[in-house]
Amino acid sequence: MSFISPLFLIGLLGIALPIWLHRLQTHATEREKFSSIMFMEQSQQRIHIRRKLKYLVLMALRILFLLLLVLAFTRPVFFVAPQAAVTENTTHHVIVVDTSFSMREGNSFAQAITEAEAVLDTMEPDDIASLYSASGSVTLINPVTADPAVIEAGLASLNPDNGRLDIGAMIAALDTLIESSQANFLIHFVSDFQQSGQAVRFADMVPDVINGRPVSLNIHQVKVEDVPNWSVASIEVTEVDQVRVGLLNNSEETQETEKSISLAVNDVVQQTLTESFSAPSGGVTYLTFNNIVFEAGDNRLDVSMSPNDSLAEDDQRHSVFDNSPPAPVILLTANPDSLAVTYITTALETAPRGYEVQLQNVNGFDPRVLQRYPWIIVDDIGSVNDILAQELRSYIDGGGAILAAVGERSAARSTLPVGNQPISGGLAFSRNTSYSVQRVNTSHPALDRAVGWNNLNISRVLPIQATTQDNVLISLNGDLPLLIEQNIGLGRLLLLNTSLDNSWSDLPVKPVFVSFIAEAARHLSNEEQLVREQTVNSFLQLGQNGGAAGQVYDPDGNRLLSLADTTRAQNILLEQTGYYRITTLGGDVLVAVNPDPRESDLSLMPAQALQNWENMVATSAGAAGTANTIAVSAVEEEPVSLEIWRVLLVLLAVIVLMESLLGNRYLRFTTGNS
Repeated sequence: MSFISPLFLIGLLGIALPIWLHRLQTHATEREKFSSIMFMEQSQQRIHIRRKLKYLVLMALRILFLLLLVLAFTRPVFFVAPQAAVTENTTHHVIVVDTSFSMREGNSFAQAITEAEAVLDTMEPDDIASLYSASGSVTLINPVTADPAVIEAGLASLNPDNGRLDIGAMIAALDTLIESSQANFLIHFVSDFQQSGQAVRFADMVPDVINGRPVSLNIHQVKVEDVPNWSVASIEVTEVDQVRVGLLNNSEETQETEKSISLAVNDVVQQTLTESFSAPSGGVTYLTFNNIVFEAGDNRLDVSMSPNDSLAEDDQRHSVFDNSPPAPVILLTANPDSLAVTYITTALETAPRGYEVQLQNVNGFDPRVLQRYPWIIVDDIGSVNDILAQELRSYIDGGGAILAAVGERSAARSTLPVGNQPISGGLAFSRNTSYSVQRVNTSHPALDRAVGWNNLNISRVLPIQATTQDNVLISLNGDLPLLIEQNIGLGRLLLLNTSLDNSWSDLPVKPVFVSFIAEAARHLSNEEQLVREQTVNSFLQLGQNGGAAGQVYDPDGNRLLSLADTTRAQNILLEQTGYYRITTLGGDVLVAVNPDPRESDLSLMPAQALQNWENMVATSAGAAGTANTIAVSAVEEEPVSLEIWRVLLVLLAVIVLMESLLGNRYLRFTTGNS
């Protein structure tokens, strides 16, 4: 035992205080014996003995109170001896059990547990062991112990999950997690050893030397041959009422089978198809479901295949189909019949989100309707008069957004409306000038997916002078801006320095135009583009600006974030299969989560590859050398320190209570007999 604050031991001198006080209460009186009370002497002696006993107990409690109080301040620490000691014959058995999704196949996991238990039977009396599980991450189940029963209890608690095992990542994690030891390490890896789990570089699967001790590897394979396996690989809504399902052959050769495939929408089975089909190794065969009825908004699509094969968990799949109506967006134009209207309407209607374009003539437009729309489009910003320009600036300042382009009416201005970018009078654009894209800010949300800007043929742009408030996203030769973003109050303006028809450039007829319009729409409307179908152990991105879109619930209905965490969270780890739900003011958004498809490929690492792996580890261990002399009695673990000051405080409370009760009784006794 030792003390963290030993100076408080000086307080033990205070024990003299209750002794001194009790001595003051002791009166040495002279007694005169009278003949009339001589017969009461024996009774008085018994009363005196009881009084003295209570007095001593009371004093002892007060002394003990002071003693415990001083000890609590000194914070005594007891050191627990380690469970196991290392001798020159000690081996540290590191047992790693594969708990990834593929271990659900047949009785693979039961065999893995049996193999791990067999390792315990090989342990010598001086050996120690620790237990880890390996899937999407490596987890310590039982720390170092010399008791095999502890490891057996840990094995009994394991179950396969939905994660994917990467052997290279597992070895790297073990190098970090394994505790320092003076024993020789022997890693027992129990797994099915999928080919898909093998590291790209074979050398990444060789453990490092830990604490100067070489590491050996024993491979315990629970399967010796490939197992045929079909899985539901994809679910795709190809038409408004049509769903195509892909079935993947994960076998080493062509497989033929007859299966019943069921499609459920929002937990209601729509159709069941029973067909015979075949596919080559790694090939996909497709089935089509027709006349499917979807509800408005998010729909849950669940496909299941029967009869199940030995890996039943991948015979089903989850998907989400958003059947929300197109979002309305205003297109302000001075010419509703122009090609610009056709191009922008087509691009928006074919965007993944889908938009309903509502044409509005600049002349006679009622700006009060702007508040109904999160963003709008202006065909030629130069067609906007000063009064409407002020209304549009107020709309942006309040949080709205505008995608605008220039045109013939803009060319006649010295300053562009809304953004107030000046147009240089000395630089007139020319039909004979050819411009090329020099720089693209691909990190911007409106440009991170669009490719093909360098292939544009641009003949006319305005000599716009970017202001200090402008963020030039795309630049042309001659240092002219092609795309500018300007933040105004709570909103933003995205300005394209060419026309939306094909008279100034060929941008509207290039594939990059459609993707640009779609991404710009998502950016300006603040719609987060969630990936609606993800794999286990991936991350759900909640918001680019640090705020989650709403509360997030796991497939079991448990809320994953508190209200306070919602505003700070960037992403959430998806650990379960099924549907995660994000609740927002606009309604619920669903994300489907499925196992990693690589886990469905049950092809095994070749036996020769496994042998080469063991040989590489052995060679690495030999090259590292061994410390042949190990200090006998060297401890495997550092002693564990235990602070007991909290226990002392509890005892203090009990003693105070006892002293109070006994003191009151003693006081009444002495008062009544004085």
